[in-house]
Amino acid sequence: MFKFASSSSLSSKLSSSSEFAIPKPEPIQVLDTDIITLICEELQFETYMALDQQLRTKDHLAARQGLLSFGLASKAFLEPALNVLWRTLSSVEPLLSVLPETSIIGGKKMLVKQIAPKSWDRLRFYTSRVHIFDQRILLEEEESSIHTSVYARLGQMQPIFPALKEFHPAAAISTSNSLMFFLSRTICTASLPAFLPRAQITGDGDEGLDFGPSLSILAWKSPGIQTLYLESDAPYSGFAASISCFHDLRNLRIVQLSRYDPDFLSGIASLQKLSYLNITLPENVSLDVSGPTSGFSSVKTLRIAGPPGEIHKILKLMSTTTLDELRLTCNLHSVWEENRTGMPDLTRCLDRFSSLTVLEMSSISEIDLNLFDAQFLWLLFSPILRLPQLQKLGYELPLFLTDQRAAEMAAAWPRIETLSLTSETWGEGIPPIESLRHFAEHCPRLKSLEFPVRVNFVVVDLKPPPPPPPTLSMHALRNFRCILYDEVKSPAVVALHLYQIFPGLKWADGPGAGWSEVQSTLNAFHFLNKQNRQISE
Repeated sequence: MFKFASSSSLSSKLSSSSEFAIPKPEPIQVLDTDIITLICEELQFETYMALDQQLRTKDHLAARQGLLSFGLASKAFLEPALNVLWRTLSSVEPLLSVLPETSIIGGKKMLVKQIAPKSWDRLRFYTSRVHIFDQRILLEEEESSIHTSVYARLGQMQPIFPALKEFHPAAAISTSNSLMFFLSRTICTASLPAFLPRAQITGDGDEGLDFGPSLSILAWKSPGIQTLYLESDAPYSGFAASISCFHDLRNLRIVQLSRYDPDFLSGIASLQKLSYLNITLPENVSLDVSGPTSGFSSVKTLRIAGPPGEIHKILKLMSTTTLDELRLTCNLHSVWEENRTGMPDLTRCLDRFSSLTVLEMSSISEIDLNLFDAQFLWLLFSPILRLPQLQKLGYELPLFLTDQRAAEMAAAWPRIETLSLTSETWGEGIPPIESLRHFAEHCPRLKSLEFPVRVNFVVVDLKPPPPPPPTLSMHALRNFRCILYDEVKSPAVVALHLYQIFPGLKWADGPGAGWSEVQSTLNAFHFLNKQNRQISE
């Protein structure tokens, strides 16, 4: 039978004996604020995606709800959680939800009452946390639920977002007087506008649409912008005068404009800190280059699309010493004869940029060619051979190759790391697979290669050949893709050739059938090579 002692006697025994003393609980450690912030930051992407009604998932919504619950759990969690929750907005609707003065009239949210001082304080508590106002993820019907008068009422606390860093407004804000209420000197990235209504994109909207005044207001209120995207093909009147006010502008992207002022290029050339320029030129508009004789002294990256002749005009103005990355997208004519005037001038000027490390050339047009064009196409390509600093080359224009031309390429670019020749038009000019040895010999840094080679052989013995012996030095190439729509009839032979030329090659594929077997054989060679090394050790 068990005998229980009284609580008083038990406590006296425990207190008198240190051996039975109950340990005191350790004080709860205070969680570091930086750790709490990092936890909240991990949910930043999910909370942003939850704003997108088209692409958001249940997980995105759950993450946003979880972050809210996390913030309400403790005062220590509240500030970091609110900072993430309010960092990005796509509409002013969340601001209206914290204002008791908000009413719904005719299906639109409005502020019909005078906003009380306490409401202003509550509003500033949230708006000071907003760093990004991004309407690129906004559906048109979402913004239409807000009455336009709301922006002016909120603008009494100008600017609405005092700590805003990124600003991507829709057309409803971009083309209205409300634009200035959103602008502050803290903005460093902006686009104008984030999107246009469908009617205006298709040309059924207001033909008088002009974003020139909006750009002028942007330059006046936020002159410190460093990254600017002009996303509309509507005209920007007074472009040069406005763009020259952005003295700190470093990145500029301009889509195809419907009208170019005579001083368009002069305005861009005057930007002393501009290092990235992305511009799309229209097909039937001729640029006026009579103003600037030089410029773009700080541009390191140029991405340009348009007719070859217009692209050439801009390249002639570029500094030959600072340009490091050039990506050209040529709008070629389907009739190749019409390209014989503009294209040679364009490609001949490329060898002026001896400092280029990245060059990509592509076309948005399909071209009909024949073997008589082989020499002319090589004439277009040959200036690129005089760019010894190239580390990455992507060339999508048609080209007829031989073993000799492969050798010239390999010898021309000793620093090349990525080489992609991806045209679908090769004619009969396809070098043999042995031509890859030129790249193994002259291009020690080459890691990725896309190149057309013949992959079919006359094979007497169909048994897989033995792998080559292990080597102490391996070429850097790890990825090879054969740009040739042809069936590989002898995968083992192709794999052996590739392995003998590039012993470190890990991945090999192509658009034709049989490349999965080539990869399997290549894997087997690597496995056997590894076994041989272990035995030799």
